Amino acid sequence: MHPRIEVTIDGTPVAGAFYERLVSITVTDKEGAQADTVDIELNDGPPNFLALPRTGAIVDVRLGYGQMRSLGKFTVDKVTPKCLPYSMSISGKSADLRNKKLKERQERHWDKKKVKDIVDEVAKESGLEASVDAEIGEHEYEWFSQQDESNIHFLRRLAERHNALFSVKQGRVIFSKQGSGNSASGQFIGSVVVSPPKIIQGTCSFEANDRTKYSKVVAYYQDSDKAQRVEIEADGDADGDSVFRIPEPFASVKEADKAAQSKAKALKRGEGAASVTVVGDTAIIAGAPLLFERVRPGLDGVPYVIDTATHTYRKSEGYRTAISAKLYDGKSGSAKKSAANLNDQGSSSSEPPSEDKVAPNAPAGTPATPSQWTGQRRYGRTDEN
Repeated sequence: MHPRIEVTIDGTPVAGAFYERLVSITVTDKEGAQADTVDIELNDGPPNFLALPRTGAIVDVRLGYGQMRSLGKFTVDKVTPKCLPYSMSISGKSADLRNKKLKERQERHWDKKKVKDIVDEVAKESGLEASVDAEIGEHEYEWFSQQDESNIHFLRRLAERHNALFSVKQGRVIFSKQGSGNSASGQFIGSVVVSPPKIIQGTCSFEANDRTKYSKVVAYYQDSDKAQRVEIEADGDADGDSVFRIPEPFASVKEADKAAQSKAKALKRGEGAASVTVVGDTAIIAGAPLLFERVRPGLDGVPYVIDTATHTYRKSEGYRTAISAKLYDGKSGSAKKSAANLNDQGSSSSEPPSEDKVAPNAPAGTPATPSQWTGQRRYGRTDEN
């Protein structure tokens, strides 16, 4: 099947001449609160030079084969015509992250409020909806403050406390479990499983970083009743021989524990990485689990989480998706299945949960792959996503 592409500007489909001049379109989908981007390259030149598009225009890019899917809406922030030879570059950033209210600095605090209530309040005042993981959202703070910082910086800091993936997309502020492979609603989103027929030759690599491994992470809070500092520990890497200490003090034992657990998971994610470029598919998204199949021993079945998916359409190459991913932290994803989860055929499964297993021939210290990651796939099902 040949890929199809559709571009609209301020809600109006572009004219046919645009596609005749089109060289490439690249949409970069990033995990977390970094702005997603679009980059468009066009041929330009006499006698019919292209009109310069206005900055601030909203660009929507749709790609696919049968049913096309939007890769997001972007606000044009830079137009660069080039001369002799003639061409034009147009770039933009995620429209949601240009929200002025999100960039507004504020100073305030909340008393006895749950995470879901705090996120909902900040989202609503920015004209956005909030979608918060149920477990994360139920954590209640005795006191939590926004300290002369922008709403987006504050939300990012709050997310880090809970090992949450914070992003702003499609008009929603999203707090989901980082590295879990689940959406903010708690539903498993399915794995991207890559096999040799889909891989573009010369693009696949992986690494196991030889960096300091920490056996535990230590956070502390100040006990006002005893007037002393109390340390809280979280287990880190079993092969580690160092201790990572978080210097920032926390207001309670509960907060200190959350911070220590979150940092331990983040350190584990930094121990390995993989990258590959495959036949394009809009079902490949940042935050989705990534598995390799029938590629090589030591890589097959090792659990990764996609941190960047770069979708590129070129007339010369067609549609490709470049993936970069980090090693799964071993704790965030649920290995349990339930009747509410759907299998690859779209029907509920009544089978008992299978056991998480470490991939054969995996590097030492590789975490076990959650069992449900191997049963539900995204890649190759573009028209269903």
